Amino acid sequence: MRTARLVMAALVALTVFAVPAAAQAAAGPQIQYATSEFEGNTGVLLVGIRSAAGVSKVHADVKNNTGEVIASTASFWRYRGEPEDENQVWATQEPFILPQLGYYPVDVEVTDTNGVTTRVTNAGSLAYVVVTYLDSVTVKPATATYDRRSVTVTGVLKSRQPGSMEIRRVAGAPISLLNNDWYETTTGADGKFTAAVPIVDGNRRIFINYGHDPARPYHLSSSHDTPVIAIKPRATRVTATVSAKKVKAGESVTVSGTATWSTSDGWTPVSAGQVNLLSCNDQDYCTYLDGVPVTADGSYTLTVTPYASTTLRAAYSAPNRPDGHSDPYVAHSQRDVAIAVLQPSSISDFTASRAADGRVHLHGHVQFPGSMTPGTIPVEFQFSETGTGDWVTVGDDDQSYWDGTGYEFEGRLTENRSGWWRARYPGDPANFQAATSKKIFVQ
Repeated sequence: MRTARLVMAALVALTVFAVPAAAQAAAGPQIQYATSEFEGNTGVLLVGIRSAAGVSKVHADVKNNTGEVIASTASFWRYRGEPEDENQVWATQEPFILPQLGYYPVDVEVTDTNGVTTRVTNAGSLAYVVVTYLDSVTVKPATATYDRRSVTVTGVLKSRQPGSMEIRRVAGAPISLLNNDWYETTTGADGKFTAAVPIVDGNRRIFINYGHDPARPYHLSSSHDTPVIAIKPRATRVTATVSAKKVKAGESVTVSGTATWSTSDGWTPVSAGQVNLLSCNDQDYCTYLDGVPVTADGSYTLTVTPYASTTLRAAYSAPNRPDGHSDPYVAHSQRDVAIAVLQPSSISDFTASRAADGRVHLHGHVQFPGSMTPGTIPVEFQFSETGTGDWVTVGDDDQSYWDGTGYEFEGRLTENRSGWWRARYPGDPANFQAATSKKIFVQ
């Protein structure tokens, strides 16, 4: 009998603890948050709900700081999410209308479609506060200039009251404006503000901000960015005249000119600034050669020794600001002048003699003492009966090649007359000097 009772007790225990999961109480909805709808009307309460069974009813009680319920509603609508979504946001159909501004704790109760109810005390807060915004903001002029380096910013600070959504203008409110530095102003009785803002650097916006206001603790802050403020710099011009447009390597070139700028009196010389001289190639890659401050009448003179044929660029820039940055209110200007720097060449050796077949055999080498060599090196063979003039080119070697000692050239020409011979490298008018050999008499 005792054994039978123990078996029965075990069976009863198994029966108690083996209740199917479906028979257990279903989990109720979860209230995730409760907060004001800040982007529109702060008198509207939003409730975030997670519920697998959906939502059939939402109720909210707004309390004061002592815990007394001062407003209630069960009129909610699905603000965000679809009926089949587990996560939804519900909002009050009508905004709360409360006697005074403030932050109020909220109790929320949610019932799902299975009839399961969840209630959370102090589920969130209704921020019954004023939303502010900056309206009718203008910037004049839209572009700063050399003579007018500040712009005037105007606007109106407005507010949207909670619940009623009444629009009011905010008087006596502090407004901050930022470009490079902060500037302060205050709205007038009509909510309007005006401020002159210096523009130090172009292509920057002005940030306007109504921030924390001790006089209005329940007014939210607001801000506004203006369009980009540009700077139209005063135009400048610089001239450049070179002492020679073609020189031999190692010879100097003097560049001189005047820098002027456009004023209300027309183009007048600048009295300050610098002209830098650059050497630029065809790809507009430039290297600095020298620079000098302009004189009181805007003139300058620079003497340089260019290494090779180049474009000399005279570039004017205004004096830097005290912070070391260039002044954006004065435009840069430049003037380009192309010059040819002819590299040296020579014919180091030359021979001329009549061969057994009667032709004249000519041979020699061209040298380039500098560090540059032309791509093609033609040599002309010239003949003169007297050797004192009337040189006539009677043949050539269209390309000389390096043979280890120089650029070798050679020719065999038919010329029965006795006379003088010489070889001539014609040079390159843009880069290399010409060279002529000694003259040799051939019988």
